[in-house]
Amino acid sequence: MKKKTHQNPIAKQSPSFGKLLMPLIFLALVVFSCTHSKQQSNQMRKNNALKNTAKTETFQEIGFLGEVKKREWNSFLQAVRNNIMYSRREARNISFSLYQPVDGRMQPIWFERFKDKAAHNYHQEQDYFKNAITVIQQSLIGEAHSITLKVVDGLSATVPKAAHQPEDSRHVIVLFDVKPEKRTAFIDAMAAAAPLSRSAQGNLEFNLYVYADDTNKFVLVEGWQTVADHERQLTQDHIKRLNSTTKNFFLSNPMDTRWVLKDISQ
Repeated sequence: MKKKTHQNPIAKQSPSFGKLLMPLIFLALVVFSCTHSKQQSNQMRKNNALKNTAKTETFQEIGFLGEVKKREWNSFLQAVRNNIMYSRREARNISFSLYQPVDGRMQPIWFERFKDKAAHNYHQEQDYFKNAITVIQQSLIGEAHSITLKVVDGLSATVPKAAHQPEDSRHVIVLFDVKPEKRTAFIDAMAAAAPLSRSAQGNLEFNLYVYADDTNKFVLVEGWQTVADHERQLTQDHIKRLNSTTKNFFLSNPMDTRWVLKDISQ
């Protein structure tokens, strides 16, 4: 009598099971590979976007219009204010202001910021800009000149706050010609003073810019809600420290290139 043998039912099915398992493994590897490649592609796009963002620089320009003919003053103001009003509505404009010395001299200064150079190029194509240029050229006794600026590395520029009453606000612009060997120390001193000034009562802005074509020349633009706010700033310890620290940093006296101004943008 032959002894019956009992075969493992799983063992009988194993060849078919293996054939089924191999395509599943292959499919899983394909899905994993595609997902991984997609994640890598997304990361590369993010990295490229960050690189492109880092390369994009805001565009700043300060302009000194010189003296305006007295009989042309009202026409000048109307054209420039119209340009400022529409410029501020441009999607990529950051700020645009017109100032006049507080002593009443008809020697206005403008300051404008755009998110990039392309935005400024677009601005220059607009009819209100072209009209303002025509009127400005007819209004000036001499010729205007401008300085293209960059934001200082490591010292971000804030967007100016709006003055409650622009006619009562006080603004200061100072040009600095810094000794090359003092450049880093000057930036450090300004970087230490900036947050304290920006948090002071009535501050609208406290921004330092560097000339685009000369890394040792800088422009400080300050804004204050009132004259009293500005005068209080001058007595603060951090401003006294700043003045003491930087007194021997310059090739020329910054007080000779300092303007105390009122906002006449509107």
